[in-house]
Amino acid sequence: MADQPVVYSNRPIDTTAATTINIDFSSDLTLQHESEVPLTTLLNRLRALRTQTHEFKFAIGRFAPRTSLADSLTAAGAVGATAVLNVTAGTGVYFVAGDTIEVPDDNNDATHTNQLYVVSISTDALTVRAYDPATFGVAQIDAAAVVRRISPAMIEASSGTNSSQTVPTVYSQYVTSFEHYFDITRLQDQNRNYTGPERSRLREEARKKHAVDMEYAFFLSRKVKDTVAGGTGKPRYQMSGLIEQVETGGNILNYGADLQDTELYDFMTDVHSPMYSGGNKRMVLASGDLLGDVNKMANDAIRISTKDTTWGPSITEVQFAGKVWEFVECPTLSESRSGWGIVIHPRYLKKRNFINTMYEMNVQNPIDKFYKDGFYTVCALEVRLAEVFGIIRP
Repeated sequence: MADQPVVYSNRPIDTTAATTINIDFSSDLTLQHESEVPLTTLLNRLRALRTQTHEFKFAIGRFAPRTSLADSLTAAGAVGATAVLNVTAGTGVYFVAGDTIEVPDDNNDATHTNQLYVVSISTDALTVRAYDPATFGVAQIDAAAVVRRISPAMIEASSGTNSSQTVPTVYSQYVTSFEHYFDITRLQDQNRNYTGPERSRLREEARKKHAVDMEYAFFLSRKVKDTVAGGTGKPRYQMSGLIEQVETGGNILNYGADLQDTELYDFMTDVHSPMYSGGNKRMVLASGDLLGDVNKMANDAIRISTKDTTWGPSITEVQFAGKVWEFVECPTLSESRSGWGIVIHPRYLKKRNFINTMYEMNVQNPIDKFYKDGFYTVCALEVRLAEVFGIIRP
């Protein structure tokens, strides 16, 4: 077979690198189109991780929970006496004998003096007494009162606490295959129908389709292993997109016709909860309508400013109570989820590559009188610690 021609072009993708070597074109995929596909651009610039299978798992280790709820009323006891405090089923493992805990009494004691010492534990039943048994007894504790672990305070010369550990949450994810090819005959390749090499023009068209389709999937895809489409042994995989994964974190703001300033800064406070703060900065991938609501806000409590970039998307920065959110408009959300915004933390976002973005040339039988070129990527999105993310939607 004769050598196939190689297209040389000053376009963003250099096809001289399209060889059998596994070169990753992902960083070039969105070049000069960062504003159209900001999420894909961000993921391609972050450090990606490899996966060896179409279905992979990842575990999230979180802070051990510190609170439970009283399952039933606990009657007041005499000075120095013990009492049994039942907590929500399955949460007794949050505590160990020797812990100091804090529980409001039936008067919801604002001074928080009702501290208790955990003497022993049987499943979800905590035997407790007052932290100072020489002075206090256990005050009455109402059902549903918050039981908060403070810390252990061990007896001197004791043999220490019992072992305490939690099981991480394990998630599974599928990768999605993205393919965008084009066919061009050898005669068409030699013609200058649109003032330049037709093969180069079609390559750019495929590149844009590839980037935009990945952007939509990263946002909107719902996880499935479809065994019907391809038949036995040939499943069709869809990844779980950003919205589906962030929904599991529980930080969702549903607003009315327009987003109000008080709703925004209350939500900012909720997202930056103490145990899952992830720092004081977030990025918000927003639709144009949501960004318009933010820019119209006039409140002394919120500082709003625009940060211009030389190339790429402009950023609207919102500051409240030391929290900084950077809003970036995403055309995908503007078109498909009007009024939405996805609060993200880039540190906890990962692109998982099964097959890096490839640009394949001359994919056909030798006898064929055409060239088939295109882009091919197999990847997935991984969201770690969804509690630091959030969703704003009407």
